[in-house]
Amino acid sequence: MINQNIYGYEMSRISEVYLSTLSSIMKPFGIERYFAPLLYLCENSGKITQKDLAEALKRDKVSTMRMVDYLSEKGLLVRTPDCNDRRCQILKVTDKALELLPKIKEGVQQTNDLLLRDFTEEEKVSFKKSMDKLFTTIGNLPEPDFIVQAYKRNNK
Repeated sequence: MINQNIYGYEMSRISEVYLSTLSSIMKPFGIERYFAPLLYLCENSGKITQKDLAEALKRDKVSTMRMVDYLSEKGLLVRTPDCNDRRCQILKVTDKALELLPKIKEGVQQTNDLLLRDFTEEEKVSFKKSMDKLFTTIGNLPEPDFIVQAYKRNNK
């Protein structure tokens, strides 16, 4: 292929294989996506709104709404009115979600074991540190709109 490191392409492919593997493992349990958001919701059940979830996951309102709708349709999440702000709804996981939690964690572990099977323990630790460092760097970047605006030409 191309003799250049296009890390985004490589990471995208890794993510695609990782998530499709996890999805296959979880399909018999009735859920095929949004594992990380569900884990986050289980940790913060009854304490956050859809807006809070979008901010925590660094996602836009539309994709967050799709996540919440999917998890609600699967019977894993309920929206309850916020007594302090009628425009907001509190997100709370169901008992079904809590029962599924160990299976998701097991599915993640199976996926990790499968895809990292040729890594030594030292390489796994190094990989995790590198991923954490990259994630921190990304978290400290300005929002994409600001990056785009910084490179727009002045058409005067």
